Amino acid sequence: MSKLEILYKLLITNQKHHLKGWLTAYLNFIKDVENIKENLIKGTSIREKETYANTRFATANNPFDAFIRQLLYEKSNGIASRGQSVISKDKLEALKNAAGFEEVLIAIIKEPKLESYEEFKRFWEETKGGKNPVLVNRALAACTLNVTSTVDESKFNQVLSWLITHGYIDKPSDGERQNWFTSNQFVIQQFRNKLQLEDTPENRVFISQFYWNIYVYMSNPFSLKKQVVKYGAPGTGKTYKAKETSNLQFDIWKSEYGEHTDIEATDVIDIVQFHPSYSYEDFLEGLRPNLDGKLTLANGVFKNICKSAGKWEVDVANIDATIDLKRLTIGDITKYKEQLSGKDYWTYIFEQDSAKKLVDCLPPYFLIIDEINRADLSRVFGELMYCLEYRGVNGRIKTQYAHLNTAETSMIEIGGAHQFFVPHNFYILATMNTVDRSVESFDFALRRRFKWEEVSPDISLLRNHLQEYNNNWTSLADNLERLNNAIEKEILLGKDYCIGHAYLWELPYDKSLTALEVSKLVWDDSLSSLLEEYLRGTGRSDLFNSLAKSFGIS
Repeated sequence: MSKLEILYKLLITNQKHHLKGWLTAYLNFIKDVENIKENLIKGTSIREKETYANTRFATANNPFDAFIRQLLYEKSNGIASRGQSVISKDKLEALKNAAGFEEVLIAIIKEPKLESYEEFKRFWEETKGGKNPVLVNRALAACTLNVTSTVDESKFNQVLSWLITHGYIDKPSDGERQNWFTSNQFVIQQFRNKLQLEDTPENRVFISQFYWNIYVYMSNPFSLKKQVVKYGAPGTGKTYKAKETSNLQFDIWKSEYGEHTDIEATDVIDIVQFHPSYSYEDFLEGLRPNLDGKLTLANGVFKNICKSAGKWEVDVANIDATIDLKRLTIGDITKYKEQLSGKDYWTYIFEQDSAKKLVDCLPPYFLIIDEINRADLSRVFGELMYCLEYRGVNGRIKTQYAHLNTAETSMIEIGGAHQFFVPHNFYILATMNTVDRSVESFDFALRRRFKWEEVSPDISLLRNHLQEYNNNWTSLADNLERLNNAIEKEILLGKDYCIGHAYLWELPYDKSLTALEVSKLVWDDSLSSLLEEYLRGTGRSDLFNSLAKSFGIS
């Protein structure tokens, strides 16, 4: 896949179930406008009821007013939010009744092109006595799928510059970047050409939404917080999401920087599961017996992956320990090329554009920590909490076993002392089931070093999956939703005890069975024992029976 296709997979393909509501609202309004257009072409006027036949506005007392309200006034019209751009009711009425409004409105509905767009914008500014580009752009976006839903021009331009700078799309000509409308047409055409999707209304809307999701991705990029905890009820796919995120982030890096390297995802992604006896010695470094029966220092999984991820920073620090890696460009490091060229892993670095930042070119390394809350975290992390906050060589520390390190086990030696640091290109993705231990059990010093992302049971995702797997079993999603609603409302349980959609994902049953028969099998095989454990010692057998009824088991 091209790197644009990888980004599309990350932001759209893997998120379609979350976008379904927006997709439906978007398609509904676009369809309404298309029906209005057809009636206008037949000769009706914009204020006639007949113009709104076969639209959702047909039942309104005044369909024209209802349409204009959704097009220009509502906080969200199905296409985009109005953001901070607001028009008062009085000014909206004045605009609707102004001479010439009908003509410019009909023009963008019938022919949403540059000329009608500019005329509508000019009319708005002259009539309203000010600019509301978000509302103007949002109105046009409801009339055509040849523009994106990113109607805020500042945000649109941020994304456009990012896409061009990172090589996701070609550089537009001056004419193609004339204004918001022409830039949109250029971007949409670039996306359609490069993504090669089937030309359907749904895919056209997804392409439009893709642009906005890129803005969201840029505003909160993965690299802003390099320690993430995905928490929630069991069976919600937290570990799956962590693996998926790691692989896709690596694919994005590979397509942009590492196309000519032999680095693969398996080289940069590792996984470990914490448990009550897991320790600092397992995680970072500790004494282990060798084959001769002697105790020697051995590195743990965390230090090993940090050593792999940090070799570029170590090389730079060995040249000059005062250099701030985050500020270096490829051009800055070129003067050290002769000193570094003997190491194969630097070869692709010197092939990059000299203006690129070195830290961006380094491959991302990931450690997935499954069940992070099952270990004594203060004991496991020890002094590493400092390194998690202060990345790079400048955040180096002496570990508890620093004096036992050798050239083989050490990460870096500075001033005659073996020291450790967490590299800039290293990421931690952790998972935890809140039912096992409360989120609040993390001490505040450790908790503030992580970004917390709740992963809840996703009924819409399950429903979509069941529709494809066996449409006759789709009602199982409704059963799970009712069960979780009952669990969440129960004072003895609550949200943390909800059942994840993964419990109903891989159903190894004969597909000829009815939904009720499968419900009983799932209950007997998976859910009853789990809920019995949750309710153990409460003396509430009546609650167990009530939950069974919620799941459709009488």
